[in-house]
Amino acid sequence: MSGRERPVSGRALHGPVQRFDIEEEAGRLRSEEAWKRGGRNAITLRKGQGMNVVLLVMRAGDVLDEHAAPGPFSLNVVSGRVRFAAAGEEMEVGAGTLVACDAGVRHRVEALEESVGLITIAKRDGGDG
Repeated sequence: MSGRERPVSGRALHGPVQRFDIEEEAGRLRSEEAWKRGGRNAITLRKGQGMNVVLLVMRAGDVLDEHAAPGPFSLNVVSGRVRFAAAGEEMEVGAGTLVACDAGVRHRVEALEESVGLITIAKRDGGDG
């Protein structure tokens, strides 16, 4: 057994190359109790090496209350439509849209319809690249 971190499912959280079937993973999230009880559900697909990737499924009306990420982040809306509010701006974004923010920017996400999103959070490096 390797020294890699493993979630309950036994999947490695990081490695030199990873591949995910987003539709399949979203379907798995929808089959879990959290979703069946009526709430949003999420799974960390990758964690470590300076980048975390989270898959999120939300029902219409679900809200991620205002919060901030420790590093720069992006939200890629895979399906559905969400209202994204950050830095005094509010926007409705749908499938195929990517929203990116700097580290520490407080933001809020509300699903306007059933939605799937990929959140990528990078480690804050303190530079502008």
